[in-house]
Amino acid sequence: MENKFELLIDNAIEKFDSVNVKVQGVLVCDKNGLALTNRGVDVSPGPIALLSELASGLSGRRVTVCLENVENQVLINQTEKAVIAIYHHL
Repeated sequence: MENKFELLIDNAIEKFDSVNVKVQGVLVCDKNGLALTNRGVDVSPGPIALLSELASGLSGRRVTVCLENVENQVLINQTEKAVIAIYHHL
């Protein structure tokens, strides 16, 4: 199972690299906020899962949440079984 998550992270980073976006880290958790794997980030997955669930509740479907400040951006996407957060420096 660990290899599937590593492959997921590698694929996500590769897609962002193809459009010249440098990924700082990736967090994968389940919908309950249990961390499944991460690379390059040390954050609590609970709020990530909660934001994803709240956004889905507002729109009635799965969405991508984008949080950003002057220096960083976080993209949060909920799949059927997991929540993926991708962090990058602007």
